[in-house]
Amino acid sequence: MARRTHWAISLLVLAAAFLASAGPCQASAKSGFVFFEGTQYPLGVVFIQGETPGPTVMIQGGIQGDEPTGFLSAQILAESRVLKGNLIVVPRANVPSIHVHKRAVNVDMNRRFDRDYNQFYEDRLARVVRFLLSQSSAFIHLHEGSGFYDPVYVSALRNPSRWGQSIIIDANTHERLDLARLVNSALAEINTSVKEKDLQFKLFNTRTFEPDSQYAKEMRKSLTFYALANLNIPAMAVEVSKNIGNLGWKVKHQVYATSVLLRHCGVEIVPPHVDADEILRLHERDHRVKINGKSLDGQALALPPGGTLKVDPGSAGKEAHGQVVAVFASDRQGVNLVDSPRMALERFQELETRVDGRKVSTTTVRFAGDMPPPLPDGPPVFVCWLNGKAVQVKQGEVLRAVVGDQLLIDGVLGSKWKEILNFKGYTARPWSNDGQDMGWEIILDPESFIDKYRLPGSKMDVARYQVVRETLGARPAGFFVDIEPRLVQSLKLLDAKGQSVNMHWTSGGEMPLLPGEYTVADAAGNGPASRLLPVLGNRPLKTGERFRVEASRTQLLTLRQATTFAGLGAMTIVPSTAQKTAEKAPDKAVAKASPKPEGRPELRAEGRPELRAEVKPVVKPVVKSGVKPAVKSEAKHSAKPAVKPAAKSGAKLVTKVAAKPAVKPAAKDAARPVAKAVTKTAAKPEAKAVAKPEAKPEAKVDAKVDAKVDAKVDAKALAKARRLSANPDRTAQF
Repeated sequence: MARRTHWAISLLVLAAAFLASAGPCQASAKSGFVFFEGTQYPLGVVFIQGETPGPTVMIQGGIQGDEPTGFLSAQILAESRVLKGNLIVVPRANVPSIHVHKRAVNVDMNRRFDRDYNQFYEDRLARVVRFLLSQSSAFIHLHEGSGFYDPVYVSALRNPSRWGQSIIIDANTHERLDLARLVNSALAEINTSVKEKDLQFKLFNTRTFEPDSQYAKEMRKSLTFYALANLNIPAMAVEVSKNIGNLGWKVKHQVYATSVLLRHCGVEIVPPHVDADEILRLHERDHRVKINGKSLDGQALALPPGGTLKVDPGSAGKEAHGQVVAVFASDRQGVNLVDSPRMALERFQELETRVDGRKVSTTTVRFAGDMPPPLPDGPPVFVCWLNGKAVQVKQGEVLRAVVGDQLLIDGVLGSKWKEILNFKGYTARPWSNDGQDMGWEIILDPESFIDKYRLPGSKMDVARYQVVRETLGARPAGFFVDIEPRLVQSLKLLDAKGQSVNMHWTSGGEMPLLPGEYTVADAAGNGPASRLLPVLGNRPLKTGERFRVEASRTQLLTLRQATTFAGLGAMTIVPSTAQKTAEKAPDKAVAKASPKPEGRPELRAEGRPELRAEVKPVVKPVVKSGVKPAVKSEAKHSAKPAVKPAAKSGAKLVTKVAAKPAVKPAAKDAARPVAKAVTKTAAKPEAKAVAKPEAKPEAKVDAKVDAKVDAKVDAKALAKARRLSANPDRTAQF
């Protein structure tokens, strides 16, 4: 494995290191994964392993839904042939905002990276984006801004307050990174393809670290600043202008500019040919969506009263990087029926179909029968969906759920009213808090709800909330929702022969397995296995996907909430002989996970912070010089980090991205790319993120568990696993 190169070395030595690390050429391998699948905010990611080793660079578009050039460019780049290095591509980082063609839905997602917030869906997306970014050597953000940037005032559309046709950096230099040199050398090549001089790209330094910068307040919350200040990797944004009307032209030039920047960062690609007219046809392409088997083709759709709407989006959404489709009912604009079930309990007039935020059809709805459906005898009955399954809850009853469950309150059976159902402690629409939570997806996470509405539950660790009927003219009614912490007792694995291997789950413990291939088939606990996401190293595992246990190394298996990406603990997979496995495997899987799921991780360094408490890292996070620690209180989020000094004059600066040495894949799966690892100390990058993470109850529990680890376990394997877990996110293994 090649040594990690340092930024201070010369370009010649850097090239030599790359050549030394290069092995035999292999075909470029691509795989996709969708985080938060089945929710209103799916996040598709494409991993591409290059034909020869090199750095891993992350590209992202679509963080703001009114910037189609960015997500179309990223979609095209996800189809690239990668000759050298690796790519992580996130084409559409904020799907709900794309559906409604707005910059933001609840909050501007590109202003949620100054700490780990936990209030809106945007914060869960940001959590995964940080997880992916921590595996990267550089970051390129694709945007579309207003007007045309110019360092001097020329006109209302061309001045320092405009963003279009620029490549944005947060500082000319930072420590040993010379961002200005990197970008300027790339611009000399990029602008040769732009014939119109007024449309050429310019370097835009926002001077985010400097207190007198007019951009500092907002840009310190941005993703590029997070990448530079916390992870110490080059980060830049490629902004095309919204005032250029030719979408195909913008996509073509943004793709080319990105490919040039990639080459200057050590990654060489061959992007697909970009035809401006074809781009426009791609963006305007229609998709045939069906509801209950009938195409939404503009003709009236008949629905039975009380019937369930089943949406088939067709070919759209089949790929992690493809176009996204939404179907909105006229009374619930913003709630996508593709990912949200609904019963026809109240009348609505139309169904609107959108592709990548563009309206492509409107269908009139007619109800084949009387509305509402017949009212049952007795007290009101509320219709809900819990993890996609319909449940009915009577007045005063308790609906039992666990943290991370997906709840949707659909209405009241037989009601003639326009119902208003308020989940106390949750706000579906912060911009219009009218108490209406009916029809909106609610991820049950007490850490994100308003504390004053929490009621005593049936047990000490159970959080109870009330759903209140606030419908004008209707009799008062309601029910309760009890939310337990998510517990995992055991995992059911299947080996290559299809035989079951039941392993008890003890966060911080070890899982002895014979070398070979396995799949995670099921999980025993107090919640559905479908709401768990297993992550092997940095590789999220799809349902039924195989992973390999190698005889020569240990691996870290993490469980996360599939709907929030919050951690549920981790265990070290230790390769074992048949005799050792028999000695350590219990007759029954009785051990439980930590009694509480993790709390709000706002003050912890991002990457995989929860694992540091669970597997006992040996390096404490420290405050990076000149950066003010994050503030826990939501009300104090405007606190600015201290200004970092610019690099001293005469310091040696280089512009190439350091290569990350290769890591062997966790499984022999040709479709799963393997990026490059970082061999820096465990204090990197978490040490740069925040100061003094909160002590969590899990740390005490896991410490006891760790103390009980069998003394017979190979000490070298355990030490290796702990080194990996102390800094797992910088090991790009996908």
